[in-house]
Amino acid sequence: MPVRGGRAIGVEDDSDGYANFFACHYPRVIAMLIAYHGFAPQIAEDATAEAMTRLFRDWNKVDWPSAWVRTVALHEASKLLRQQAVGLPDRDFVDSGAADDLAAAELALMAGSAVAALPKRQQEVMTLTLVDLTPSEIADVLGCTPEQARGNLAHARRSLRNAIQREEGDGGPDAWRGERA
Repeated sequence: MPVRGGRAIGVEDDSDGYANFFACHYPRVIAMLIAYHGFAPQIAEDATAEAMTRLFRDWNKVDWPSAWVRTVALHEASKLLRQQAVGLPDRDFVDSGAADDLAAAELALMAGSAVAALPKRQQEVMTLTLVDLTPSEIADVLGCTPEQARGNLAHARRSLRNAIQREEGDGGPDAWRGERA
């Protein structure tokens, strides 16, 4: 049976496939909207629910459901934010319960700040990479070639690596270890 976008083509009733997709991706899309785009949790949940509802209607027509649902949810969240005339939070959103320890929380803050300092296209590519999209899927979402997506990803990774190395050299999480040794 031919496969398209990781799913079998010609399956009329693929409700189990959609149910599995929903269970796996619903919380991840909400997390992406909150953590990487700064949307309020309620807006992220509403936008993701709307995207998943639209995906259910067109389940057999969508080639790449992961990329499609993330794109639709992001557009829907932006629309909801404009309609509510509510600004983005003034501070970085950090889920302290997600950090296993202080070092992990510190690293997450440092990485979030470093990603926010990247140029817009590199931010987009890095964000989509962090939610497990491949360069080909990123290219589909952003309307560029996979080579451009890979190039932006390489530049973003290099910039992040340099930013983290500078931070560690300026008293970051590992700097004190070197002083005591």
